[in-house]
This record gives sequence, C-alpha cells and structure tokens, in this order.
Amino acid sequence: MRVLVSAEQIQASIDRLAVEIRQREGSRPLTVIAVLTGSIIFLADLIRKLDMPLRVGVLQARSYLGTERGSLTINSDMLPEVAGRDVLVVDDIFDTGHTLVEV
Repeated sequence: MRVLVSAEQIQASIDRLAVEIRQREGSRPLTVIAVLTGSIIFLADLIRKLDMPLRVGVLQARSYLGTERGSLTINSDMLPEVAGRDVLVVDDIFDTGHTLVEV
C-alpha cells in the first residue's frame, strides 16, 4: 500500500487547524458539528486540541445510495441548538460542496 499522507502529516495539520480556530474564536464558545460518519475520528482528534468551551453535535447527511448519487437526506436528530452560536462544521470529503450547502 502506498501512503499518500502520513499520520504525522495529518496530526500536524490538525495541530495547525486547532491553533487557527483558537486564534479566531478566542474564548468564545464554539459548537462543532460532525457530519457522520466519516468525520468522527478527525473530529475527536481536533476537539482534543481545542482548549475552549465546546458543544459537539452530529448529523447524518446522505446523498449516495451505493455508487449512485440521489437526493440529499439529512438526519439532524442529534444536532444541538445552534441559533446565535459560532458553528464549525466538520465533514470528511469535500467534492462538489452540495452537501455542505444544504447542511
């Protein structure tokens, strides 16, 4: 197997991202929303680095059935109240951006 991005490179990127988030948000509370299921490991690594008030929620967004793209379905049952809060959405794959626009 050929490694495209090493574990060390991923952790270094997470460290840099956490520093940027802390600098931008300061001590303001942040709500972090993970788009299930692919982003969970990244989310866990990231929030461990964020020493600030956090609220974490998840939602499931699905637009593929097998290999065919279908209509987008969003299950937000585990989503906390986000009105008036700073929100960071963490997703695993960004290809067209359609899912994040809908989320």
